[in-house]
Amino acid sequence: MTSGSAGFSDTSSAASIKPDVSSETAVENVLEHSISRNGNWIGAVFNIMCISIGTGTMNLPAVVKRCGWFGIILFVLMAVIGWYVGVLFRRAMYSRPGKRISSFALVTREAFGAPGYWFATAITYLYCCGTVISWIIVSGTQITRLLGFAGVDFDKKISMTIIAVVMWIPFTALKTLKEITISSVFGVLTAMFTVIVLAVTSLQHKYTDSYHYPEFDSAPNHTFIIGAGIPSALASISFMYAGAVAFPHIEGNLRKPGQFGWMLFLSNTLVCGAYLLSSVTGYFAFGDQT
Repeated sequence: MTSGSAGFSDTSSAASIKPDVSSETAVENVLEHSISRNGNWIGAVFNIMCISIGTGTMNLPAVVKRCGWFGIILFVLMAVIGWYVGVLFRRAMYSRPGKRISSFALVTREAFGAPGYWFATAITYLYCCGTVISWIIVSGTQITRLLGFAGVDFDKKISMTIIAVVMWIPFTALKTLKEITISSVFGVLTAMFTVIVLAVTSLQHKYTDSYHYPEFDSAPNHTFIIGAGIPSALASISFMYAGAVAFPHIEGNLRKPGQFGWMLFLSNTLVCGAYLLSSVTGYFAFGDQT
């Protein structure tokens, strides 16, 4: 293969070559990784939703509590911004005629050079590792707490270890995005079940004069906007749509890549709907006592 070729002769050679970002020719060599193009938009929707919806959904009423009902506007605004970022990112991936830049870091390399490449690479690893670690901590802590309600004393470190091992199994067993889509379906269904249970439970236990939790000494108050809480609420909400690092892989698996734009719009719409269902019902039921 000559220097500057846009593709690889086989998948194994592509996997064995690491990008040397010190030269323009080297970047040209890694613009076209092997992509499968055997997935459909339905699987892509589940993958995007699985990235976005997680255990943090249960904390959304508290996010709205910080900024008031204005949080609903922030949820919708960030969903639109997240979709438009994806559209712009895909345009950047095809910014070179006849080429496809195959990763978040390489797109950044095209715009900001080698420093941008290494910065984006570091951010990508921090995002992926940080998300997994935080999920393990939250899940392990919540499992220990739930078992405590049942009278079972279980160390949260053991819970976190079990969660990590359970996560490790599909991580090592599933090799392609098409296989990962199967686990994404189960992940999304589990998350949606949690959202529905949270919404129904919130409405069933909302404050009334005849029934309320003992710690509620008065009816909850609802505020339209709390300016001091908007920055922290916006930070939490924007993180919930932060899946850009996975966009090249999901787009690369689409049989019809032109569907990526409206597929991402549909995904963010469904994700935003789940967020609103969770946050609105929780804040409506408990207000400032959430």
